[in-house]
Formats: sequence, C-alpha cells, structure tokens
Amino acid sequence: MLRHLKNKLKASADFPSPPAIAQQIIALARDPHTDISQVAAAVSRDPALAAKLLRVANSALYSRQRKSTNLRQALIALGLQGATTLALGFSLIGTYRGLKSNSVDYERYWRRAILSATAARCFAALQNQSPADEVYLAALLQDIAILGIDRAVPDFYRGLPRNASHRELSEYEAAVLGTDHTQLGAWLLEYWKLPEPLYRAVGWSHAPPAPDPPTPTGMAACCVALGSECVEILLAPAAVTDFTALVDHASAWLGIGAPAVGEVIGQIVAEIPEIERLFDTALLDPDAANVILGQARDLLILRDQQQPDEADLSAAANLKLGARTPERQDQRLRDGLTGLYNRGYLDLMLRREFQAATAGQWPLSVVFVDLDRFKQINEAYGREAGDAVLVSTAKVIASVARDTDCVARYSGEEFVVVLPGLARHGATIFCERLIARLRSTLHPIGGEMVTVTASVGLATHAKKPFQSASELINAAHRSVSVARKSRGDRPARHSPVSAANT
Repeated sequence: MLRHLKNKLKASADFPSPPAIAQQIIALARDPHTDISQVAAAVSRDPALAAKLLRVANSALYSRQRKSTNLRQALIALGLQGATTLALGFSLIGTYRGLKSNSVDYERYWRRAILSATAARCFAALQNQSPADEVYLAALLQDIAILGIDRAVPDFYRGLPRNASHRELSEYEAAVLGTDHTQLGAWLLEYWKLPEPLYRAVGWSHAPPAPDPPTPTGMAACCVALGSECVEILLAPAAVTDFTALVDHASAWLGIGAPAVGEVIGQIVAEIPEIERLFDTALLDPDAANVILGQARDLLILRDQQQPDEADLSAAANLKLGARTPERQDQRLRDGLTGLYNRGYLDLMLRREFQAATAGQWPLSVVFVDLDRFKQINEAYGREAGDAVLVSTAKVIASVARDTDCVARYSGEEFVVVLPGLARHGATIFCERLIARLRSTLHPIGGEMVTVTASVGLATHAKKPFQSASELINAAHRSVSVARKSRGDRPARHSPVSAANT
C-alpha cells in the first residue's frame, strides 16, 4: 500500500509541491552567488507574499526594534533563510486553507503546525548548533504527509477521531503502512527537492538521534521533536497536562533543565497574540494559555525546591513573559542614561545581523564613535555636566542614523552604530555626516557653549569578509585609534591590508 500511496502523492493534482515563487526563493537561497536584489525581485512578483513578509519584518517577533519601510529592508531584517521559511509557510498555509478536508481537522492541523514551529524555534534559540529559521521550517513541515495522505486516500484516517493524538496517528499509520508520516514526509520533501538538512530533520523528528558529538541536523531534529511535545501539552485538556516527559527529553537531547523549558513555554504563550495576527488564525484560548503558564510555574517551583540553583531560581522568576508589556521588555534593552540600546543588546543584535549578512551576502558596516577629550569635560565642569553631554550626543547620533540602524552606548563616552545593508562608500558618507553634526552641535555647560567632537572608526563586512561579529567590531574599534592619533574629529576606515601588516 505504501508504494501505491507514494505514486498517488506524486500524481495528485490537489496536493501540489511548493508554489513557484517559493521554489524560486529556495533555489536562490542555495546559490552562494545570490544577492539580496535577486531575492527581492523574486518576492516582488507575488505582491501578497511581499506584503506579508514586510508585515512580519515589522512585527514584534522579527523587527529587532527597527522599522522596515520597503521589501529590501524587510529581507535584510529577516535574512535569506528567514524569508525562505516564511515564504514556504505562507504559501503552504494559503494553498490548503481553501481545501475541504476529508478525515483530518485542517484547522487543528495548522494550529498545531504553527505552535510546534514556534516552540521548536524557541528551543533552537537556546543552543547554537542549528539556525532557528531552519528549525522553524522543519517543524512547520514535519506533518505535511498527513495532509498528503488525507488528499490521496480520503478515507484513510476515518477510523480515528478527528482530535486523535499525535501518537495515535503515528501508531495507526505504522500498523497500516509500515511507516509513519514523518518518514513519508521526509521522502516527500526530498522528492520536492528541498534541502537535505530539512528533510533529514523531519524524518528524525519523532525519534531524534543522539550522536556524539551532536550534528546540526540532529540538534534540529531534537528541537522539532521537543516543539511537537510542547504542542501536545498546549492543546491537551488542562486535566491531563504533564510536563515530565518534556523536561526529561529536553535534558537528554539538549542538556537543558526544567527552568529553561519553563522559559520556552512562557515565551510561546507571550508570542501567541502576535503570531495569531500574522497568520490570521486563532491558536490558543487565552484562559487555556493562563492555565499552562500557571502549571509551568508550579513545575519550576517544585524543581527549584529539589535543586535550588541560583540560575534556575532566576529563570523561574522570569517566567512572566506572558504578562510583560513591550515597554517593560524594551527598557531592559536600553542604557539607563542615554536611552540608546545597551551593550548586551548590541552584542546580541550584532551577532544576528552578522549571521544574516554572511548568509545573504549583503554588506554590514559598524561605526565606532569615541568622544574626543571627554575626560576634560568631566574634570572641568563635573560629572553631571558630562552626563548631559552624553545624553545630547546620543540624540545627535540617533538623529543621523536611519530607522533600520541600531545605535548603542558601548561604554563611557563610546558609542556604536550598526548599519545593515550599507557598504563601505555609504558608511563613509554616514561617518562624515555624523562628524559634521557633532562638530556643529553646541552643548550649554556652566553658562558656556561647548563643542564636543569625536574620533570615528569604520569597518565593513563585505567582499573581504570577517570571520565573526567580534572581529568586525574590534576592527572598527582599532580604527578609532588611527583617527585619534590624527587629533580626532575625523573618520578612519579599517583596511585589511594595513591590519595584516600590524
């Protein structure tokens, strides 16, 4: 019967492969010579898809605190892999939303797929073995063969209740076909010519391997499996909720404890309203979400009493993500004096932008700003006056930056500006404009008007790329020293040739 089913899936007219635009984006993502303009051109052929990607890029989930005003900026914010993931997700959901189901509850199916993908991405964010976007896509597609079976053999699942558990589905498939939907799904994704890591992760998602050392694909499969288990808890009646197996598997597969699992559950619940808006679908009843959060907190308290580790207690205390406001969350990312982003957020954001720029092969520039002779201001006028200068200088830097840039206070009188998508020439113009604005800004101090200039260092990740985000920002920092040696008030650009000779 399995061979017959596969033949029907290949020939089925109402179970299409990914739409043409999604296929083209996948092909571009696999081409190492692809640039962002080619992806933008492909996506723009589907105005509805382009609008959705722009909407996602500006959502609380993906915006990284910067607004995208056009498709190019949205693709830079999402990254090539993220755009591929979302294009496939929107395309598949749009394709099947209009189909009439046979024996499968399609509404529950897509609720489960979206929640599972969200949970898997949260687990992936806890470790760096596999990109979260790839894990998200694998989780979104892990059950795609269920739809295929329902389209090809309309009566196949008729003997099961429409709300059958995932385990019941798998056991029934194995009894009838000799395999389950994950193995069949992996075969189908391979037949569609999707990337090998994707269909491998789907095929392993019910029984992830435990290689030593772990492979990125194996870790992705573990995240997908944990996301699936999470959703079984989220969609189960409150009376039968049990976190024990989920916590045990998270420990065995990813080496994380109960507090981290609780954090993930809290993050999922916190993201649900935004995800529902993006996908235009209801995922979880608010009352049920509150029950899940309460049970997760109870579990953490119990585990913390058994193993009272300070870090675990901190994680338990932070299980309030569902109740945090965006304003409170944003305050945690800001410098208390200037209101710019703080060093912690800068480090996190720069790593993400560096990974996206490397994957998408678009430029990324970093500007390091160090105020000239700032110590003299503190000595002459006092610390309070110095703080006032820092605040007004921060406003000047922010006013010169684009909405898509990230401006942060690095330390003391040092600031950093991250310029996604801006190559060396454009970044140099930015530096010159910034220096001119700082030079012309007057600061009222003690009845006097004082001008504060800056030494500015620039480094760009482009044709001669850096190996890491830390290398990139360190190169910008070193360039500041070059500018300072020339009495400051000027920019200096990192040169790979001169750096190699030092």
